[in-house]
Amino acid sequence: MSLSTTLSIAQSALSTNAALSTIVSRNIAGVNDPNYSTKNASAVTTLDGGVEISGIRSATDTALFNNLLGAKSDAASASALSEGLGQLEQTLGLSSTTAADGTSTDSSPATLLGNLTNALQSYAASPTQATLGQAAVTAAKTLATSLNAASSTVQSVRAQADKDLASAVASVNSLLQQFGAANAAVVSANIAGTDGTDALDTRNTILQSLSSQLGITTADAGNGGLALYTDGGATLFQGTARKVSFTPTASYGTHPDGSAVVGNAVLVDGVPVTGTSATMASKSGAIAGLAQLRDTVAVDYGHQLDQIAGGLISAFSEKVQADGTSVPGLFTVSNATTTAFASTITVAASVDPSRKGDVTLLRDGGIAGAATKVNTDATATSYSAHLTAMLATLDSVRQFDGTSGGAASGTLSAYAASSVSWLETNRQAASTASTDKAALVTQTTTNLSSATGVNLDEQLSKMLDLEHSYQASAELLTTVKSMLDSLLQAVN
Repeated sequence: MSLSTTLSIAQSALSTNAALSTIVSRNIAGVNDPNYSTKNASAVTTLDGGVEISGIRSATDTALFNNLLGAKSDAASASALSEGLGQLEQTLGLSSTTAADGTSTDSSPATLLGNLTNALQSYAASPTQATLGQAAVTAAKTLATSLNAASSTVQSVRAQADKDLASAVASVNSLLQQFGAANAAVVSANIAGTDGTDALDTRNTILQSLSSQLGITTADAGNGGLALYTDGGATLFQGTARKVSFTPTASYGTHPDGSAVVGNAVLVDGVPVTGTSATMASKSGAIAGLAQLRDTVAVDYGHQLDQIAGGLISAFSEKVQADGTSVPGLFTVSNATTTAFASTITVAASVDPSRKGDVTLLRDGGIAGAATKVNTDATATSYSAHLTAMLATLDSVRQFDGTSGGAASGTLSAYAASSVSWLETNRQAASTASTDKAALVTQTTTNLSSATGVNLDEQLSKMLDLEHSYQASAELLTTVKSMLDSLLQAVN
């Protein structure tokens, strides 16, 4: 081997050593960056016996990364449901906690209906006691106010979910644009044979953020590029980003017939991916969870509240003595043509002392007017038959729409209890799912980091090896220089 060849080999070794040291330094700098993957260089021997870097690649684990994307989508969906159901429960006081003085803080419709039943029973036992009648009216007003607040909360939760959907869609569109730029950088680097590992890290980070908003799958598009699809099959990115659109709903409530206002669907390239018309429905991600909360869970609970309110209006209705037709009595609504009873149910002013009403009308009948009065003897202050009849009607078995949750038949009290149970069961299930899926994200992230992240000890060991290699190459250069100097001296 000639001295010039040896010199060339030593120089290439030093150059390669410097490049490898740069890569190790990058790895050490990224040790605390969760989105950084370890960079590894491939060194090859050249035809003249030297060494050079043929390429740089990131440590990857495709299976683990795809698992992480799925876990993040599932966690985001479960979290959206859990937070929405938690808002319903917290706002309505649906808990079995006890205050410091020993009184229950549970203010659910089932509990308040029980309080009303107890107050009516006490009044029926002592119909001459006006204070007991006032207590019964107060219990009725508390129940009606609770149903009003509950109905308002349902619409508030739906409206907030709609706003969150709009934010999620805006985020998806922004992320798709960022993904397009990063994806193009990866493809360009692969075609040119340059280092595209940082662009790859950026693209993977974007994919993780995107998966939290919308369940996604990826497919190879050649030259290291990717195509993106929703987990329902809609195309999100294929060469270019597709438009994700959503039109917010101005306000939530009910139509004149009592049916719930239906929110708009999220569209990908004009194709719905949420709602009943979705042919490629999104299965996970915050968008799927928010849509389920807005269009199904909250709507079902609102329907349950309306059935409780409707049952109260029916149970406490009064009959016109002349023809036996029923009219609203203790409980009434502002719009008799709608079935959205919970939002406007109230206690009739004629029996409410705070509005100059006569509480004895609860005992004697006539809340709806003289035509519905049952006890026409003003001296019969011990009359309790009307109260007893109302209690019997309240305790009668009736039919309910079980498709929205709750019992399909039973007493009004039993249905109210089943509604509370439905809400609590769904909240607990969503909370447990959210916790479990969040734990899965943490575990998968840890596993992926172990597989592709930076091992500091390993990188420090590599740096030490490179230092030794540098010293050896430097010594070789020194030796060659000495030999060349000696050769020149001999020639001279």
